[in-house]
Amino acid sequence: MLGWIVALVTWFCLVVVLSLYYFERREKRELEKELTRFEGTSEYKLGKRVEDLERYIALFLKGKKQDTVFAATFESVGMDSIEDSLHAMIGRAEMEIILVTPWIKEGIWKRIRGSVLDFVKDGGDLRVFIKGTDEDFSSGRSDWSVVNEISQYGGVVKFVPKLHAKVYVVDKREALISSANLSRSGLDFGYEAGMWTCNPVIVKDVRGFVERLEYP
Repeated sequence: MLGWIVALVTWFCLVVVLSLYYFERREKRELEKELTRFEGTSEYKLGKRVEDLERYIALFLKGKKQDTVFAATFESVGMDSIEDSLHAMIGRAEMEIILVTPWIKEGIWKRIRGSVLDFVKDGGDLRVFIKGTDEDFSSGRSDWSVVNEISQYGGVVKFVPKLHAKVYVVDKREALISSANLSRSGLDFGYEAGMWTCNPVIVKDVRGFVERLEYP
C-alpha cells in the first residue's frame, strides 16, 4: 500500500513539474515571438538607432581632436583623402546618408555601393541629388544604371538641373563639403579639395542647404 502511495505522489509531482515546464516553454515562445515582432517595427528600429547614435556621438566627439579637417584627392602631403573620408562617414552612418553630386558614375558607385546598400537594407534612409539632365546621361557624365539600382533598393534620387555643389552628409552630425563629383574625373584624375566637419553649426547649415534642394 505504501508503495502505491509513493508511486502516486511521485507521478503527481512529475505531472506538476512537466506541466510547469510546458507552460514555461510556451510562455517563453510567446514572449520570443512578441519580441521578434516588436523588433521588426519602425518604432523599435528608430529607438535603437537613436540610442546607438547618442552613444556613438559621445564617444566620437570625445576622441576627435578636431571638428573640421581638410581633405583632398591626393594623400602624399599628409591630408585625409576625400574618398577615404566618405567611406568612413558611410561606415559610421546609423540613420541617414545624403549624397549631393551633380554627376554619379558606376565606376565610383561600385566602390561605395556595398556599404551603402547594406545600410539601406538595414532600414537606413538614402537620398541622392544629381543634375539628372538628358545631356548628362547621353554624354556619359552620369549613369542611369546607378540611378536605377539606388531606386530599386529603396533609395530616393532627386534631379536638380541647376546643381553644382558636392556635399555628403551623414546622420545630421557630419558633412563632407567637396569639389569632387562621384566620378573618376572627380576622385581619381583631378586635383580636388574639400572639408570634413562635425561642427554642429556648419552641419546644420549644410542640412538647411540640402532641404532647399529637396523643397525649393
